[in-house]
Amino acid sequence: MSPDDASVPAIGIAASAAVEPNSDPGPARRDAGLVEDDVDARAIVEHELHRKSGWRRGVEAFISLAVLVLIFVLVLPAVTSSHYSQIWTELQKLDWMQVIGLTSLWIFSMVLYTGVLTTTLPGLSHPQALTVNFAGSAVSNVVPFGGAVGVGATYSIDMSWGFRASAITLSILVSGVWNVFTKLAFPVLALLFLVLKGESTAGLLVPTLLGLLVLTVAVVVLALVLQSEALALKVGAIGQRVVTLVSRWLRRSSAPDVAASLVGFRVRSIGLLRTRWWRLTLWMLAYNLGQFFLLLACVRAIGIDTAQLGWVEVFAAFAFARLLETIPLTPSGVGFVEAGAVAALIGFGGSDAGSLAAVFLFRGFTYLAEIPLGAIGWLAWGTRRSWRRPLRAREPGPAVV
Repeated sequence: MSPDDASVPAIGIAASAAVEPNSDPGPARRDAGLVEDDVDARAIVEHELHRKSGWRRGVEAFISLAVLVLIFVLVLPAVTSSHYSQIWTELQKLDWMQVIGLTSLWIFSMVLYTGVLTTTLPGLSHPQALTVNFAGSAVSNVVPFGGAVGVGATYSIDMSWGFRASAITLSILVSGVWNVFTKLAFPVLALLFLVLKGESTAGLLVPTLLGLLVLTVAVVVLALVLQSEALALKVGAIGQRVVTLVSRWLRRSSAPDVAASLVGFRVRSIGLLRTRWWRLTLWMLAYNLGQFFLLLACVRAIGIDTAQLGWVEVFAAFAFARLLETIPLTPSGVGFVEAGAVAALIGFGGSDAGSLAAVFLFRGFTYLAEIPLGAIGWLAWGTRRSWRRPLRAREPGPAVV
């Protein structure tokens, strides 16, 4: 799965209802046919796809398409005062050595993300992690409602290698949570770097402080949930009141059981997080820094030198653009990320056409290039029969303590 897909944690939570072990499935799970711990991937995908009506899906798809057209046809040209033909003009300046170097840096950053997957799914090898990441990302990037289908692809591939659905769900949830933590933390670092350099940060202060507040609350909540089951129940009770109020405001007949979800997450994740949280944090930081260096390399390859944009400014543009990936209106925040990154680079002193070309070059690697490599991932999965294992052949992850 793509690490940048904002829908992954939400779908993982939905899937966790399907695979939570040793608990009463409840009527909703029985109605969905998702009671067994090792349900198949098709059931998980169907559960997610049928969670919303076809009419609602169609409206969401129309809104997403309308937003993309608005951003790429009106907003970006207005922000940059440039025409898209200028992107091609800028890209033609690249030589083959630069293209090879950028491609190598992008692949290296994706290899770094395999560390996240092997940490959250013990027993998974790095080649397997690279395969499932590319395969799932390709599906997410090209298929309508690709988040759910991409998650289903992840389940299908990992389960064919002998991993239990519950372990895969835990991997999706934990890696998704850490990814969100990183996206919230990087803008705080960026603001600190900008202040130390003496740059004007007036327009970034409010969103950064909001991000810091959300990050602090999220970390405190996670710490309390992991501390004890009693604290998890107390946090869940507070969250339940909030969710119930929101459900009433939205006129929904029922609200999710927050306390049960938090306790279930604690039971499944505490062993993994207590022994591997530091390793997961290091791999996640390494991956995100690899992505930043890729953007910095794209900026320099286009011809924007340090006199226009230093590494601090590029890091700030990267950090705030990553935060925009959480906007759920488009897949992985497409459109919002480009507009935000371009506006930030121009605001910090980059040329209009150069900034636009650098961001499109970067997104060409991190979004478009995943599609053909995803096809290679599917081919590798289909041909590497030696990776196949019967279900439950692998040992479970770290024990709960």
